[in-house]
Amino acid sequence: MSFDKLKGKMAEIKMSQEKLSRCLGITVQSLNAKLNGRSQFTLEEVVKITKELNIKDPVDIFF
Repeated sequence: MSFDKLKGKMAEIKMSQEKLSRCLGITVQSLNAKLNGRSQFTLEEVVKITKELNIKDPVDIFF
């Protein structure tokens, strides 16, 4: 997983961790742990992130 690419995409569209965590239905702390590799995203979260951030090639970021 490319956490830097995911964080870069968030910055590109000015998506804060707070806003993305609300979209995912998780706490900011949980999202932060996932973005820093201390926890894993669920498949459902990956799908939601892909839609929210308009990621055209999720394989490049998530796999």
